[in-house]
Amino acid sequence: MAGEVLMAKRLRMTLDFEVEVEEVTDESLHEHYRKSANYEELVGDSEWWENARRQGRLQRALLEDEEALRKYLTYVAAVEVDPSSDSRLCEVFGVNVERAEEDILGAVFGRLGTEDARYYREVSAEDNGLFDSVEVLSSAIRVRLTGARIEEGMEGEREEWRELAVGNVFG
Repeated sequence: MAGEVLMAKRLRMTLDFEVEVEEVTDESLHEHYRKSANYEELVGDSEWWENARRQGRLQRALLEDEEALRKYLTYVAAVEVDPSSDSRLCEVFGVNVERAEEDILGAVFGRLGTEDARYYREVSAEDNGLFDSVEVLSSAIRVRLTGARIEEGMEGEREEWRELAVGNVFG
């Protein structure tokens, strides 16, 4: 930049989210996959259906692992704001968007039974394998922006902030 700096301000943005986690059950799996053109074929394949049901067990393991859950919620909130693969927000929070599910959920695999852990480790090695294998789990975590606030940092000896704008989202 060649010109003189005419103004410099410090701003802080706070975003409020509501997160709901719907339990992954046989019923929710049926509801999700019923939209597929080959639904009858899918649910008729016992191996495929068992693999789909693993998502419920993975969800329970995630909810029981406080650290992994915190990281996963950070990931879904950051992606709600900026879903791009080069998200600066995700970078600030240390989330690798390209491998977030592998990195976060991979830490939870050890909480699963042997067969479930093996299955998820194997699909994680495939391109988009884990992403495709946790489709219902991912959609069961709903993030909704409920409010936002922007504040301006005030000059002085102590840190003070003045509200510039507030937005609330209802519904």
